[in-house]
Amino acid sequence: MLVIVPLGLSLVASSEQNSTLYKLAVVLQPFAAVLTITSFFLDKGVLSATLASSWLILTGLVALYGVTRLIGRGGIFPLPESSIDAGLMYLPVAGVWLVVYRLGVQPLGYGETIILLTVVHFHFAGFAAPIIAGMNGRVLASTNHPQQLFAFSVFAIVAAMPLVAAGITLTPVLGLIGTLLLSVGLVLLAVLTIGWVRPAISHPAKQLLLIFGSLSSCLAMVLASLYAYSLATHTLILTIPMMAMTHGILNAFGFVTCSLFVWSRIAPKELIPHKEAQLL
Repeated sequence: MLVIVPLGLSLVASSEQNSTLYKLAVVLQPFAAVLTITSFFLDKGVLSATLASSWLILTGLVALYGVTRLIGRGGIFPLPESSIDAGLMYLPVAGVWLVVYRLGVQPLGYGETIILLTVVHFHFAGFAAPIIAGMNGRVLASTNHPQQLFAFSVFAIVAAMPLVAAGITLTPVLGLIGTLLLSVGLVLLAVLTIGWVRPAISHPAKQLLLIFGSLSSCLAMVLASLYAYSLATHTLILTIPMMAMTHGILNAFGFVTCSLFVWSRIAPKELIPHKEAQLL
């Protein structure tokens, strides 16, 4: 709430920052974050959920902004922008489940841990990952990269989220399929980032952070696939605490934070022209 969402919102193209929805979301974000964090210091119940509702309102504004971006372009192309739109539009899922968590109810028999992890998941995999893919895509658009790989990567990252959610609600098999699809999408994105995006960035430290973030996502998704397989086959391989300490940390601090930080700090003058990047 204090780092990932502000960084993600900051990456929207400056030409679109004149949007009233965008400006309103940026202004309300810190207030919504503080109110929601305050709710965690209260017992679960109506008051706590009311405070957390401020984050649901904020995420709704962000999603509405994503919808207006998509409609304004009149189609899904260019794909990097549609990937960013998907990230913006997935965020309210986290907002809804956050209110449910702070209310202290457990619909459909979900335990509190699963509800809270759903909130976390839709902030990182739902919101941040498509935005990171979109930022990479903006650079890839000026390079001679494998376009079909990027297109499938975006499709996999965006389409996997409903499958993973269905795996929680319906059957773990759907969750396994969604996790494998997301894994393929992020691995392809890592290959494109290291092979084509990295050479276009002139700053060595930022190149290293992008590499670290890409490798972190690959390792995190190996663990996620093992966990999804264990649920589908009723085989104990990784527990939720083990996933939180490995997969969670790799995704949160390795992939998402490093990647968003780099993209928020890259100036246009740091991008190497395509022909010069090829020589490197």
